[in-house]
Amino acid sequence: MTLDILDYLDLKEEDLSLSALSFVRTAQEKKDALDVKLKEDKEKAYYKLLKNGVLRSSMFDSMYGNLQNTYNQALSLLVDDLDFQLKFLGDNAGAGGDGEEQAYNYPYNPDYSLDSAGRYYAVYNYYMTMTDAKIRFALFQADKLAPDYLGEFYSTLYDRLKSYADYE
Repeated sequence: MTLDILDYLDLKEEDLSLSALSFVRTAQEKKDALDVKLKEDKEKAYYKLLKNGVLRSSMFDSMYGNLQNTYNQALSLLVDDLDFQLKFLGDNAGAGGDGEEQAYNYPYNPDYSLDSAGRYYAVYNYYMTMTDAKIRFALFQADKLAPDYLGEFYSTLYDRLKSYADYE
């Protein structure tokens, strides 16, 4: 998958954490779907105008312009949303929360000074280093620290890791 949505944010893939990359991949999939829809809509408009015998009229430019404007607005919202999500993580490459590089290592030395989001992404990043989703989920289920450390976010991460395991 080419992550060309990063070009809109002046970011490089290698500078992002695993959790940031998950947001980027989701946004890229949405952008790719927008690209396909724009192409299909333009083809439909072309054949509709051709069928009606008005292909060389100003309607062609008007329809294509409207389709392109709709695409640009949707893409702008998508990029803004991705930018917000990456800023929510803290810095784009860090483990989240307060934007500072984390000096601890979950689960061996958890940092209780992190806010809820920072804790969530610290645990998420730890488990996402494991390549096998089923093993990752099994280890998360056996984690005795995570329920207390994550609090209300435990079930959110549980569901997310379970969906990865079910998908694989």
